[in-house]
Amino acid sequence: MVNYWRMVFARAWADTKQSFGWNQKTVAAGLVAIAGVAIIFFQLGFVAALASATGLAWTALPIIIAGVLLFLWNFFSAPVSLHTELSNKIAALEAAVANLKEPPPDYAAFRRVDRMNLRDAAFLWCDLPPSGSMMPPNVTAWYEALASAVRNGELVFEPTYSGYGREETERDVQKRNPKIGTMVKRTALQAFAKKHGHDPKFLRDA
Repeated sequence: MVNYWRMVFARAWADTKQSFGWNQKTVAAGLVAIAGVAIIFFQLGFVAALASATGLAWTALPIIIAGVLLFLWNFFSAPVSLHTELSNKIAALEAAVANLKEPPPDYAAFRRVDRMNLRDAAFLWCDLPPSGSMMPPNVTAWYEALASAVRNGELVFEPTYSGYGREETERDVQKRNPKIGTMVKRTALQAFAKKHGHDPKFLRDA
């Protein structure tokens, strides 16, 4: 939060300086003017210089007030500008990410895999190679579709047994609660796809 308000202050100050056309030359001129006022104080004496400075101060007061008001205006408008810049950067990054194309899966290799888990099957169903820990929305949708097919018996799965309980009971539990690691055979996926009119590339025999 501190860094945010620091950025807001810096933006307001930069915008105010830009409004007055401040740069290295104008700052140098301002320093020269201050030095000149100091010299006048030494030459004329404090009272005379103070009287002269008072007149100059009244003359410069409207400019000072205008500068303060401009800074306040910029301070309250800076968050909007920063938000707009951030939104534009995010949009540019999203466009760049969208343009990055994931290389297609090696279908020749996956056609030789006779069994795989639901997660990999969902990626391949979307023509994406199984990778990373996150599933894109379309992959998640197909994973849920395949898991539902396991639950309702449309997709035959390969249960795993612990050896400590009844195999029938363990199979029923795994069927009701399929996981990303639930294994299915290629032939079972082909039967499910054919039943619902789908033709994923990784399930084609050639």
